[in-house]
Amino acid sequence: MNARHPTWQVLVAVAVLALAGCRSSSSHGGSTAVTPPIVRHLIYAAQDDGTVHVYDIDAGHRLVRTIGVFACCGDVRGAAAAVPTHRFYLMYNRDDEGHVASVDLLSGQVVWDKVMHTPGVDRGSVTPDGTTLYLPTGESDPSSPYELVIDALSGTVRGRIALPARSHDTVVSLDGSRVFVETKSPTATMYVASTATNKVVATITGYCCRGVLGPFSVNGRGTLMVNDVVGYSGFEVADLTTGRVIASVPVTGGSASPGHGIAFTPDERQVWVDDGGSPYVHVFDMTAMPPRQVALVRV
Repeated sequence: MNARHPTWQVLVAVAVLALAGCRSSSSHGGSTAVTPPIVRHLIYAAQDDGTVHVYDIDAGHRLVRTIGVFACCGDVRGAAAAVPTHRFYLMYNRDDEGHVASVDLLSGQVVWDKVMHTPGVDRGSVTPDGTTLYLPTGESDPSSPYELVIDALSGTVRGRIALPARSHDTVVSLDGSRVFVETKSPTATMYVASTATNKVVATITGYCCRGVLGPFSVNGRGTLMVNDVVGYSGFEVADLTTGRVIASVPVTGGSASPGHGIAFTPDERQVWVDDGGSPYVHVFDMTAMPPRQVALVRV
């Protein structure tokens, strides 16, 4: 991405923040009442100019805050948030250095900003308890066959997961027990590591085309995965219990280019896939197998 055009690259993490309720005295004696927590649904959108824009989902996506993280400009590669520790993590590359910045979302202050890997880093993921950050060494680095394991509170490197080079998109399972990693090495394989041992414990195989995978999404139970695949105009579905691809699903309409973005809806009844070559999103019904396209949304 071109750092001179910060709006071209936006990385998003979503967090729900609960603010503690206040106690108030009753007018009829010594009993007290506790007001319910205030729950806000917010989007944190990281920009190449070094800012994070905060939008209120429940108020028409109104901009409510802008947080300055680093001086303009950099190539933002990823973002992640941890609700228990109210930390936001921004991964960005600049001057052949891969940074991670940790931001306290309550104060809006940068807690630390460290160079974690040279020449860069990529899209990492944090464990649900906010203690561990898994950080790829980047698609442009053929000489680092591993993923970094970072203490998410201090920014200290704790270890490595041995992987093929060019580690890239990374997702930690909702239960915090596994971390899923895609690399840009042409292995036609996804890798699954245990967060207890930081070792690869399983693989997912059977992907098509040139064997280079793209963005992916995992369902909440950790049983199903959907993947963009370089060179394929659609997506592939993998059964995580068997470790095999079970369906190749083509897109129709739009430019039918290979996608570069995919996600389940919160109820997991649909998967939305971006169209890499035109302003459309393909919507698929996931209650059927193979999934079927039900809409084409222009964005």
